[in-house]
Amino acid sequence: MKYAFCQLIKRDELDSIQIDHPLFKATVLLQGAQIIEFSPAHYHFKNALWLSPSAHYKTGESIRGGIPICWPWFGAPDKNPTNISQNIKQPSAHGFARNSIWQLKSIRESCHQIEVTLSLASSAESLQCWPFDFELEATFIIGKTLRISLSTHNTDKHVVTYSQALHTYLPTSDINKTLIYGASGTTYIDALDHWKKKQQQGSINFCIETDRIYMFRDNTTLTATTPLHTLLLNQFNSRSAVIWNPWIEKSKRISQFSSTDFNSMFCIETANVLGDTVTLKPNETHQIGMQLSIESQY
Repeated sequence: MKYAFCQLIKRDELDSIQIDHPLFKATVLLQGAQIIEFSPAHYHFKNALWLSPSAHYKTGESIRGGIPICWPWFGAPDKNPTNISQNIKQPSAHGFARNSIWQLKSIRESCHQIEVTLSLASSAESLQCWPFDFELEATFIIGKTLRISLSTHNTDKHVVTYSQALHTYLPTSDINKTLIYGASGTTYIDALDHWKKKQQQGSINFCIETDRIYMFRDNTTLTATTPLHTLLLNQFNSRSAVIWNPWIEKSKRISQFSSTDFNSMFCIETANVLGDTVTLKPNETHQIGMQLSIESQY
């Protein structure tokens, strides 16, 4: 029995998988294995992910919004540990997986959910950026909630260390009235204050540019409250999370972003970075994941 309507649609230069299911609507780009829409029916088919109104869909350019996949390094190459940065051959922020064209491996559907799996393997092109063989699988389980897993299989003959993130953009109607709970008492690195270690007291709020790496002892759950809804984000095989908002001045300098977009978005990025990086021996596999759900609506 067919429960959903899935079709491959061009968005300007990029191929996307568009899914219409009784429980949700969703859109996944083959470039970067990037989901840009998750609109549950119980959320009145509003996008539970933030997508820039200025987004443009060009080959080789990252889309601002949704959930970009950052791999095999996160952020600026020189901010990664030496055993990662020394292997980066073509420096660019957040690695090359987010601009690569992934292959559709499978689509499985039921009355409750759709499971989409995309894959990316090392190639002559990737070896010019990162000198290791690998196989990646990104799996999206979409229903009343959105669950994403990124699996890395080391097919190289060498031990490989990498960092990564599921760079989740979330919407809010007012960043000044947005709070994140679940990190109180946690140590974080403030990337905007000379990478100093600090301790979070109470909830996280936004009133200035924010770029922090929170280091947890184990998997964690973060709860974000906005004027319109409460979002729950569960992390799996991740002991680090990046909280980001560019605020006013930086908003004027970043691509596919208007000077006022900072007021309607924030990022909670499920990550393995800094002391939480991943090291794989040959033929080993690691999987990172997150689950996003709308807990309540106001």
